[in-house]
Amino acid sequence: MRKIVRGCLYAVITWLAFVSITGLSNEQTVIDAAETKTEKQKEESLVKSEPLTLQVTLQKHYIDGKVVEQTHEETVWAMQDFWSYYDGWQVVDQKEGKVTFRKEISDISPYIKENGYFGIKNNILTIFEGRPVNSQVIQSFYQIDTKELESYQAEQLREGIKIKSKEVYQYVLEAYRKMIPNKTINS
Repeated sequence: MRKIVRGCLYAVITWLAFVSITGLSNEQTVIDAAETKTEKQKEESLVKSEPLTLQVTLQKHYIDGKVVEQTHEETVWAMQDFWSYYDGWQVVDQKEGKVTFRKEISDISPYIKENGYFGIKNNILTIFEGRPVNSQVIQSFYQIDTKELESYQAEQLREGIKIKSKEVYQYVLEAYRKMIPNKTINS
């Protein structure tokens, strides 16, 4: 009888071991299935992701030294489209949620075209906001030897030379650069 009880006890223990091993296997299968489902959801979320909202700052650097900066928010659905839209711009700063671009503009700024006048102050070629008389100085360049000025040139600089274009800007700078005083060294 003991043999029968031992045999039954052995069979029960073996059966319990089998059930518990099978149960662990089923639990592991459930865990594996959950992990696979989570991975698939992550992949799907990457494909179906929400658009990215970026703060975009555009800096335009003009030849007259003016920098015009504009900032706006932009919704980005595809990064490839975003980067191709700003082709020709240089990235100068990039942080989470923010991008700053710079572009060198081969022209004078709209502000200088609107308000700028060349003139002279303390014998220095200067750009003024408005005509030189009692106007705000925007930018100073170099000293001019006023003794070399023709009377019409002196009058033009007193009255102010309107900066209408890049060509006028460059012409005036070059024309008066020839009148920089020579500095001699005494020995």
